[in-house]
Amino acid sequence: MHTLSAVHVHCTIKGYSLIMNRREFIGTAASLAAFGSSVSLSAKTLESEKHDSALDIIFSVQRHFFPKCLATMPDADTFNAARYTKEAIEHKSFDPDIRAILFEGAKRLQGMAGESFSKLTYKERERLLRKFEEDSFGSYWLSQVMNLTLEALLSDPIYGGNMDESGWRSFGLKPGLPRPKKRYCGV
Repeated sequence: MHTLSAVHVHCTIKGYSLIMNRREFIGTAASLAAFGSSVSLSAKTLESEKHDSALDIIFSVQRHFFPKCLATMPDADTFNAARYTKEAIEHKSFDPDIRAILFEGAKRLQGMAGESFSKLTYKERERLLRKFEEDSFGSYWLSQVMNLTLEALLSDPIYGGNMDESGWRSFGLKPGLPRPKKRYCGV
């Protein structure tokens, strides 16, 4: 309960009674508001770091699927799988349930790895991915990452993947006409 007098403010918060003048009250309220904002900002920063960490794991899996050593196929970095995936996942039209699954799967895969997934050797990553694939969630997650990776490989370059039409060239494909002139028309 808050009671205002001409000079003092009386507040009872969770059983604690405080009496202060208006100037003290306004200063305290402003401090609490600022502190609350910084807590909210810290939570957003932490959430952003988790988001970036999940994307890094997804990108590492894409690089594992399409490594640099493939003779006739471009690697994930060449066809820009990471950029395409990030922009697709963050787009307002992307299914929020699939987005949540992608982030949860990255978290689970990292938990299984015990250390940075990207720092594992190729054989260690392969073994871990095969083990992850044995679980129905893991299998579904891997299929979603592969779907995004193939979209990056074969979509029109206007969407951020298939850089320099490298995916199309690797299969000897020619783009369909008319090609899109802008991204995500009408969305």
